[in-house]
Amino acid sequence: MLLLCDRISKSFSGFKVLDSVSFQINRCEIVGILGESGAGKTTLLRILRGVEGFDSGRIVFEDLEVNAESPKESFLELQRRTAIQLQRTFGLWPDSVVDNVVRALVYQDLGDEVVPQDEGEYEEYRARAMEVLKVVGLDGRADLWSGVLSGGEKQRLIVARQIARRPKLLLLDEPGTMTDFQSRAALIDALKRARDEYQMSVLFVSHNPAIHKSLADRVILLEKGKVSMEGGARNVVESFLSRLEEPLRKTKIPGEDVLRTEKTSKVYKLVPYGKVFELTETTLSFRSGEITGIVGPSGAGKTVIMRMLAGLELPDSGEVKIFYRGEWVPLGKFGRKSLRARRRIGILHQEFDLPYWSSVLELFAARLGIKDYRSLEEAVRRAERKGISDAVVDVLGRLAELPEGEMEIKLKEAGLDKSLLKEIFKEKDPEMARELAVKILGWFGISDDVLNKKTHQLSGGEKIRIALALSLVSNPKVLILDEPFGDLDPLTLRRVANLLKMIKVWFKPAIILVSHQLEFVEEVADRCILIREGKVIMDGEPKDVINGFLGEGEHGV
Repeated sequence: MLLLCDRISKSFSGFKVLDSVSFQINRCEIVGILGESGAGKTTLLRILRGVEGFDSGRIVFEDLEVNAESPKESFLELQRRTAIQLQRTFGLWPDSVVDNVVRALVYQDLGDEVVPQDEGEYEEYRARAMEVLKVVGLDGRADLWSGVLSGGEKQRLIVARQIARRPKLLLLDEPGTMTDFQSRAALIDALKRARDEYQMSVLFVSHNPAIHKSLADRVILLEKGKVSMEGGARNVVESFLSRLEEPLRKTKIPGEDVLRTEKTSKVYKLVPYGKVFELTETTLSFRSGEITGIVGPSGAGKTVIMRMLAGLELPDSGEVKIFYRGEWVPLGKFGRKSLRARRRIGILHQEFDLPYWSSVLELFAARLGIKDYRSLEEAVRRAERKGISDAVVDVLGRLAELPEGEMEIKLKEAGLDKSLLKEIFKEKDPEMARELAVKILGWFGISDDVLNKKTHQLSGGEKIRIALALSLVSNPKVLILDEPFGDLDPLTLRRVANLLKMIKVWFKPAIILVSHQLEFVEEVADRCILIREGKVIMDGEPKDVINGFLGEGEHGV
């Protein structure tokens, strides 16, 4: 036995998140944890990592015993013996892929994440880092800047950094959720190789039943903070899925084109790889009342296309247009028209990065400050009084819709101060925002009690549903969803799938959805597009396109 979790309990604000949880992990064993969003899975991982305290119980890790009253040194020792990859965490250095792993190796040896300046020392660490990158299949991307990796590649790089620390127990929160089936299968093989090569155990949380079946030696089912079942992956998964609600039927809605790309082209070139992405004279249209799924391998360019559709990325040539108040408005022309038209575009990013210390109510107030019509008109008048052009206001509005970390970087690149953004786009009065927030949250079955919670107090599933709710505040004509649901459990995912179908009927937006969960896409989409290397390969019925993507006899995980 490597680790014993013995009657661990934990409460937040009087709510019991974990209730006398007990299990053990053997040496070189891979154990999966399954359960609905909010069941306490991530909290449990953080406790075992030694970064979260607990109320009662004990952890026995080989010769180390840690209880609720143990000194800080005991929790630090837990941290030395474990490594963790947290859900939707993309904390990478703005370095090359290989140097991210070099930093992890140096930290393991010297306690400091630096890149060695001595050439001989650096080459030694680089060689070790390349061995780790081979394990996760990123050795061919070693010299690429980490910021341009796809979401799935970033997850694999984070796993590589954790493996580099040679932990006795590797803790993974939703590994491979934002990767295509081929990348996911490669990651599973990589984790098994790492287990065998480095003689480490793995405890992972995943909502994907196929990952449990392919990776886990044993699965623990966590329900309402308690272990309700433990055993072979197939039996535990089948028991869990028996509670799925029935899917709503798709409703065909005749609609007009509301968003178009007209002969759009986009090329990315990076040293030393040259051209890594190219979209060539692509023409697409999206209709109101239609859900369009976009599928393709990781790194195919899906996120770039979604950002162009939202006006957050501009094509090198061609145009993206939205139909607004009787005319087609090009999103590439900054000014008052595009500012107003973009108000009716909602987007949920792959890395939605909710500000850590904001309350849910504050998030709604801030989003309404950008998307509410009256708030937008007030922002324009405020800018006029300061002598700020409509084009700059438009740029500020677009940057405000990026994930928090990326927004701050882009503001600096544009020579703009974050204080200016806050000065122009004032938050809606919280009490005025509350009424709309309560209404939207009700659609998701979320109590208005959540409004006073800080984002760091939310479960992973709650964060995703809150982020989706925020994208609906302006009653969008276009709703863009970039791989937002990869780490939802199947029960919650089915509820979200049914909700998307209802949103389509109620508001008739054009919904454009990127997802690596092919069954989910087939369940909700009316139409599907396959993207590969920046090119549209297929466009048609979801089942036909997905079968074309999977290929003859390929089903992946």
